[in-house]
Amino acid sequence: YRESRRLQGKTTVTEHDILPIANGCVASLPINEAGEVDTIAIGNYANDHHYPGRDFKLTAKSIRWGGRWTGTPFTIPYNALVPKYIDGLLVAEKNISVSHIANGSTRLQPVVMNIGQAAGIAAALCIQRNCQPRELAVREIQEALVNDKIAPAAVIPLFNLTPSHSQWLFWQRYYLEHPEDYPYDGNCPGEDINNLTVATGSYFCGIFSYLGEQNYSITLIEPSENKNRTWQLITIYPEINQQLLDWQAGKLIKLVGRLNSSGNWLLVEKILD
Repeated sequence: YRESRRLQGKTTVTEHDILPIANGCVASLPINEAGEVDTIAIGNYANDHHYPGRDFKLTAKSIRWGGRWTGTPFTIPYNALVPKYIDGLLVAEKNISVSHIANGSTRLQPVVMNIGQAAGIAAALCIQRNCQPRELAVREIQEALVNDKIAPAAVIPLFNLTPSHSQWLFWQRYYLEHPEDYPYDGNCPGEDINNLTVATGSYFCGIFSYLGEQNYSITLIEPSENKNRTWQLITIYPEINQQLLDWQAGKLIKLVGRLNSSGNWLLVEKILD
C-alpha cells in the first residue's frame, strides 16, 4: 500500500519541505522550535502520484544530476515521528506526520528503513533516559545514527561525501551545528573527493557532446562493434558528475563504464586521463 493511517505530529512534512531550494539542488533543512536542525532521515525520491482519469499539475520535485533526472534530496524531521498530544508513542514507516502529497516521496523503502532506524534508536534512548519522546534531545538521536558501528546513517544529504570518506562525520556534525552554511548545491565545499569506486566495466572511447544542462552523450569510436553509435552518459558518482560538468563539447573522452541497451545509456565508472 502506498498510504496508511498517518500521525498528527508535532511537525507535518508537506510538499514545500521536499521541494528544492530556489536555484539549488537540495531541500532546506528542518528546524525545530528550539532552533535545532531536526533531521533524522534522508530521502531523494521524486514525488510520485497516480490519479485515474485526471492529471493534477504538481510542482516539479526533480533535479538533474549525474546526467539524468533524479529526486531532490530532502530530510525527515524527528518531530514528524512524535505525536502532537499523546505521550508514550513513536511512529515509523508510512505512519509519520506527512501530507498526502509529500507522502508520494516519503513512502519509499530506503526512506522508511531510515525512519525505522531512527525511531528504534529514539525509543531505546527514551528508556535509558526515562523520558518521553517529546523530551528527548534530537542531537542524541543524530549522534547515535551517524556513529552507528553497523549501519552509520546520514542525517544531512551531501552529494560528494559518503560514509566511507574520512571527512564524512565531521561535515555531518558541522551542518547540524551550522545549518546556515548548508550548500544549496548539496556539495561540501573545498573537499578533494578521490574516486573510491572500483571500476569493473569495459573501456570506451568517443566524442563527448553537451546536449543541455546535465545532459551528455558520447559517439563511440571504440569498441569497434559500437562504433558511431551514440549513448547517453550518466553516473552515480559525485566526482565523475563534476568531471562531466567540466568536460568540453567535441573533445575526446576515454572512460570505463557499463552499457545499458534497454535505456540507451552508458553508466560511467571512471574517466581516464
